[in-house]
Amino acid sequence: EAMAADYALGVMTQDARADVERQMESDPELAAQVSAWQSRFAPLCEVTEEVDPPAELFASIETALERQSASGANQSVTIRNDEGRWLNFAPGARKKILYFDEKARKEAFFLELAPGCVLPEHDHEATEDCLVMSGDFWIGELELRAGDFHAAFVSSRHAPCRSENGCRLFIKAAA
Repeated sequence: EAMAADYALGVMTQDARADVERQMESDPELAAQVSAWQSRFAPLCEVTEEVDPPAELFASIETALERQSASGANQSVTIRNDEGRWLNFAPGARKKILYFDEKARKEAFFLELAPGCVLPEHDHEATEDCLVMSGDFWIGELELRAGDFHAAFVSSRHAPCRSENGCRLFIKAAA
């Protein structure tokens, strides 16, 4: 499953992609998984624009890795308020990844919605925990305010989400 997702995201080396393509020829289950991941990611391509990473991004990653190594790697993670990078997620929405657990394929992140931002309905492949940190957040007709918590369980479907006045959410979900 992870290999299919990585292939669909395009994060594999050219050789690894060629290996997956060879495997898909004789493994219809793998081909179906790749197709499913490509379908899941397709809506993101419609709402995001391609951007070049800033020149200082690689140096910032190296610094963070060196700091983690010097502090006894894998014991904890600390992200300061002024650290990390906000990425445009959709029109009027941006995301700041706080932590990605590669082994568990889970991530923790902030999601900010500008006033009037609407995100399309979507399915949940795994449970997603959401804490509203500021502003208003609507899931269909369910209104959530600062301090409110919401969990969307595996196989559930979110109605369109929106914010009338803008909001910041803390989300922990499968990646």
